[in-house]
Amino acid sequence: MDAEIKSRFTNAGLEVVARYTGDDGPSAEEAFRRVVHVDTTPVQRLQKRGPDAAHRVDDAWKARAREGGVVADDGSFLAAASMSYGWVQVRLTPRTNISALADQGGELLFIARSLSGHRVCAASTEGSEYWILELDFPEQE
Repeated sequence: MDAEIKSRFTNAGLEVVARYTGDDGPSAEEAFRRVVHVDTTPVQRLQKRGPDAAHRVDDAWKARAREGGVVADDGSFLAAASMSYGWVQVRLTPRTNISALADQGGELLFIARSLSGHRVCAASTEGSEYWILELDFPEQE
């Protein structure tokens, strides 16, 4: 496990389980290409300004990911570490805050996939908004 990647997820309050080496389901690169696409419509838009914006995007992403079956009953799912590194299996904890994964410029791009590979739920920054994005991969069901 790459120490920098592990630290980034741990600092966001995620429990890092292991690097995912399976080849079932969409790759991190494929998920990125399909969910962060010019024609993608967000399922939820949140204003990026305001003191509670980070909290709101975190809550919105967790709710959509749970409702959509991205997060397993034990809180685990796959998170994209990078396009080249691929997926890391992580688990939600009471300290999880995905907005802590934003870069130094405040841009957020967090892509998560169900363990089965059937669904992706992402949070990204688009201009003055946070977008919550979802995409099904029915070929994985």
